Amino acid sequence: MTPAHFEKHIEPRWQKLEKLLTEAEKSHPSAEVEELPATFRQVCHDLSMAQHRMSPQRLTQMLNALAIRGYRVLERHSAGGWEAFTRLLLVEFPQAVRAEWKLFWWCTALFYLPAVLIAVITPSNPEWAMALLGPGGMVQIESMYGEASKPSDYVRESFGSGFSAFCFYIWNNVSIDFRTFAGGVLGGVGALFVLLFNSIQLGAVFGYVHYSGNPLTLYTWVVAHGAPELTGVVISAMAGMRLGWSVLRPGRLERRAALVLAGRKALPLLVGAAVMTSLAAVLEGFWSPMDLPPTIKFAAGGMCWLAVACFLLFSGRRQSNAA
Repeated sequence: MTPAHFEKHIEPRWQKLEKLLTEAEKSHPSAEVEELPATFRQVCHDLSMAQHRMSPQRLTQMLNALAIRGYRVLERHSAGGWEAFTRLLLVEFPQAVRAEWKLFWWCTALFYLPAVLIAVITPSNPEWAMALLGPGGMVQIESMYGEASKPSDYVRESFGSGFSAFCFYIWNNVSIDFRTFAGGVLGGVGALFVLLFNSIQLGAVFGYVHYSGNPLTLYTWVVAHGAPELTGVVISAMAGMRLGWSVLRPGRLERRAALVLAGRKALPLLVGAAVMTSLAAVLEGFWSPMDLPPTIKFAAGGMCWLAVACFLLFSGRRQSNAA
């Protein structure tokens, strides 16, 4: 094939790529841009062939400029921005949880079983919970969940407003997630310790309320925001354990490279856990203090738990099947 025939043969492709790039650079591109990646690959192949055949410099320079332009457009649309964050949260995060389902249930068992055990034995043996909570913790729990107490009154006295409570809760919740994840660097021991510590503390609170407080007040307060908050704690522990596993068993990679690779895989888990606990802070700061009948609180809480379960089970499946 002569250079003239070669140029005539590939000319429709680069003209199509120019058209698609112009369309992709618009603020509201049409559906035709879905053909951009495939056309870009074809033109890159044409550029390689032109360089191999020593085609005229004019042709190779034009194809090279077109390839650079296409790369910049694709890179701009695929990296960063709200679209990438939305995909990370709604697609990659639940897919990562489902891919690590064994680790998810293992961390779930490690979190809930000790909490349930402590909560069950505390009413008959309250010494354990008292030792764990300390005098200050017991006073705080009785102020919030005592027989004649209301958590909303305690929040108003402590924070002054729902927004101040939200700011405290979001800092507290997200910091727990990041501490749990960072603890995974120590072979997963740190993440495991933070998970078990929070589990035991949670069990001590529930058990002590059953011993000396009003359990209904506690359950109506936590039932809604507990769904994203507790699930977020478990998932952040998953991310930390995955990080620690890469340190203990790097395989054929160096430990540093295995740690970096595991960190990239765990990133959707960490981001998703942080968003879930942030959502829990919104509910705890604004919804939980509302003085509503217990039936409404429990109905809303059930919907929250169902929404979390459905999101982790079904979100992102269409994209996975398409891939």
